[in-house]
Amino acid sequence: MSGDDLPAEVGRSADLFLNAIDELAPGLVTGFYLVGSVALGDFHSHGAGRGRLTTASDIDFVAVTDQRLERESREMEALARAHAATVAASPRPNFDGVVLTWADLAAGPSVCPDVPCAQESRFAPAGRSGINPVTFCELAWHGIAVRGPQPADIDLWADRNALHEFTIDNLRAYWRPWWQQNQQRRPLPLIIGLSAWFPVWAVLGVSRLHHLLATGTMTSKSGAGRYAQQVFDPRWQPIISESLYLRTNGAEGYRSYRNPLARRRDTLAFLDTTIDAALALPTES
Repeated sequence: MSGDDLPAEVGRSADLFLNAIDELAPGLVTGFYLVGSVALGDFHSHGAGRGRLTTASDIDFVAVTDQRLERESREMEALARAHAATVAASPRPNFDGVVLTWADLAAGPSVCPDVPCAQESRFAPAGRSGINPVTFCELAWHGIAVRGPQPADIDLWADRNALHEFTIDNLRAYWRPWWQQNQQRRPLPLIIGLSAWFPVWAVLGVSRLHHLLATGTMTSKSGAGRYAQQVFDPRWQPIISESLYLRTNGAEGYRSYRNPLARRRDTLAFLDTTIDAALALPTES
């Protein structure tokens, strides 16, 4: 996919942001790239509601400036205003991303300071959302250029070993505690566990990490689901198929599970098994 062949919602938000920032601070943003589900060919705009209980995709971007921005500067104010105007005009999907310099792109996430970023459409002048090997490697290997040179023509950090280590740490430090927390039968974990978002996030999310550790390559949530259908035990096929359906079609209609509690149970069981299986994969020498 090229910058000229984007989903309508994505093109609209990108144009809104770039037009706004060009008006407020001409020449400030010299590069603009799409990563995440858009870059991986897995963007889905369905999903009602707000926050994390939706199966819809976000719009993930990397904006690039020539120089580091001061926190209390006119340029920073312009970025915040341009982002706010974009979200106000097109509140869904979430418009999330990070603002880096060209030097940051070459140096990599470990030496990158706190930078302007947006998560769940909330802009912050300094933060670390998106400052990780996943964002940098997605940009290098799959990024879509809306403004600026193609990723292949830029000096971009992309370290496979660092991505591998980050993935293992993500399984241990995020996904295992997340599984433990959602094992509890308190009201909030139960409500989340019964949502359509739950198996999409968990089953496909952990399958992506297994795929990366097994193959050394990145894939989308849907790609991870298809991979899981091929390599995991047949007993997991119903929850994988359910997750793929929800990812592709949203929560409308009905699929494999009539009982959301059974779907939650199988999601957590799959998660438990797949985290252990991913961590047990041999490490490349």
